Amino acid sequence: MIGRVLSVHSSECKVAVGEEVVSCSFRGRLRLEDAQIYAGDMVHVFRSADSYLIERVNQRKNLLVRPPVANVDQAIVVTAITQPPLDLAYIDRILIQLEYEEIEGILCINKQDLEDQNEIDRVKRIYSDAGYKCVVTSAATGYGLDELADLFRGKVTVFAGQSGVGKSKLISALLGVELLTGELSQALRRGRHTTRWVSLLRTPGDGYVADTPGFSRIDLVDVEPHELSFLYPEFREHAVLCHFPRCLHKTERRCAVLEALDRGEIPRERHDNYLMFLEELIERAKRKYE
Repeated sequence: MIGRVLSVHSSECKVAVGEEVVSCSFRGRLRLEDAQIYAGDMVHVFRSADSYLIERVNQRKNLLVRPPVANVDQAIVVTAITQPPLDLAYIDRILIQLEYEEIEGILCINKQDLEDQNEIDRVKRIYSDAGYKCVVTSAATGYGLDELADLFRGKVTVFAGQSGVGKSKLISALLGVELLTGELSQALRRGRHTTRWVSLLRTPGDGYVADTPGFSRIDLVDVEPHELSFLYPEFREHAVLCHFPRCLHKTERRCAVLEALDRGEIPRERHDNYLMFLEELIERAKRKYE
């Protein structure tokens, strides 16, 4: 039988096999090979009498570290506008990571009941123009939750975003379960999640969502400076038309990306963050080759 790992605890896993969830131990060969198993893994399960054993782990299409989840289809990047303050650079760092991992990124603007509608529309326009799906929600009032729930169908989903934007409240509202979250540290303004193990929770429409938000800290992906633009969906179609093969889209002549920026086809806020990240990669490259 083939199933999906929902959670891993020491030497035992919870695995969804069809509509049933079974407890599985590892075959001795897997333990000897020190094979790592993560929530989201697709595994081959063998039934022996009243027990279940995991025989083999299928090849993964991806593996996230924070949270440790395999075979992720999409990430819901949650933001607010003022509570906490909007951080477009943080959002873009996450989206770059998702592009690098070939995971679909979706922007969720939460706390619709508290925020200015004009500012919500502005942020939504930036990321819609960049090619991302966007949804506006309120975990408190239920606004937009049906639209968000529809995105879960048949997908393995993780949530990402700053502390305080309402990730856990959204998951709780969507699934009708209370997630365990620590008290908010007033000094650090940072939420502490007390779930020790990552679990996948089943969602309507044969989907799964991780019970713990991830991406608490994002480092820029390790790519060459000239490769960064290919992690921006709205840059890609233009970048291939640039006169210089390794164009950095800063001040170069005959740069198709800068021409698209001048025509308003690329959001200026996104390009501003791109330039900031580009300098970070250039400095990193200098240190690497010194």
